[in-house]
Amino acid sequence: MQKYTDFLKELDLKLQNYFNQHKQHIHCRAGCSSCCETGDYPLSQLELEYLMQGYIKLDNEVKIKVQENIKCMKRGKSCPFLVDNKCSIYPNRPIICRVHGLAYLCNNNKVKVPYCTNDNKNYSDVYDNGEITINPVAENLDTPNVLKDFEYGEIRNLYDWIKG
Repeated sequence: MQKYTDFLKELDLKLQNYFNQHKQHIHCRAGCSSCCETGDYPLSQLELEYLMQGYIKLDNEVKIKVQENIKCMKRGKSCPFLVDNKCSIYPNRPIICRVHGLAYLCNNNKVKVPYCTNDNKNYSDVYDNGEITINPVAENLDTPNVLKDFEYGEIRNLYDWIKG
């Protein structure tokens, strides 16, 4: 797990550079949690194990809130680790959460934009009829590509990992 932790430090530095390059098009701010309120949150088994390391470190009050969120969890709805509009396991969040907000190239040179683009948030100023009018990050930031040097196990959505 130490190799993965070290990798995430390097990845976060690279992602911060990407976010800085695109900052005029990114409107993510503390307290905005719309990306955590609707989704499937796909993550690998490796990421789940790392996420759970973060969960174990939470104080009991926050753990209880997360457990209550899990009891009410439905597919495609809020992430159970979202507590008081903040990610309770932020340092241990999966790749999809780390890259969310960026427009980037994925398979077949298609551009993936964050879903909040349609809510007049990230990249909405340069997005028209399904096309982005600026150069996206020229790297595939989908989880399998980012984790290609790791034995990351199966990828499932968070609901299936927890409720499955």
